[in-house]
Amino acid sequence: MKGLIYNRKGVTHNPVNHWKLSDGIIVAIYQGARGERPDLDFVVKYKKEGKRLRAPSHTHWIVDLLIKSQFNPETVCLFISRWIDKYDTLEPFKSVEERDTYSLIYKEEDNQEFVSLNPYGEFSIEFLSVLIELFIRCEKQTTGAFMFKNLLILMRDYCEGKKDFYQVVGHSKRV
Repeated sequence: MKGLIYNRKGVTHNPVNHWKLSDGIIVAIYQGARGERPDLDFVVKYKKEGKRLRAPSHTHWIVDLLIKSQFNPETVCLFISRWIDKYDTLEPFKSVEERDTYSLIYKEEDNQEFVSLNPYGEFSIEFLSVLIELFIRCEKQTTGAFMFKNLLILMRDYCEGKKDFYQVVGHSKRV
């Protein structure tokens, strides 16, 4: 797990779980401390080979989708719509063990229709899917939380021409 350990305010943080993506990026989760179940909360970070460990801001990945949507808004809309549907079926983690041994539901073969978006922007569909899946589970740890789901809905509305760039980016900075 070289490069996945970080220190903050004198405390060493080791990942509680991690996944290696097909392009070599490692996405890891670390113990969080927020929400109504801080024991189940987690922080997402990722590491590209030769780069430093980063926390993906919502603005970074949403801007990536905005770029992709300039080339194929229908495909981005379908991609986001599928995640909105999955949002309603995904459950929060019920135990620390479940979180720490979690296997992603994302399957590369289920997303072949979206890989045409990979050349646009910074992130792959695989990476975006993993982030979205983890962010959904994280938001669902707190009853009544809705900001992340609203961001997905805003992005879909943008692709459908119902919202503008400023509304989406502005919301992404508040999530």
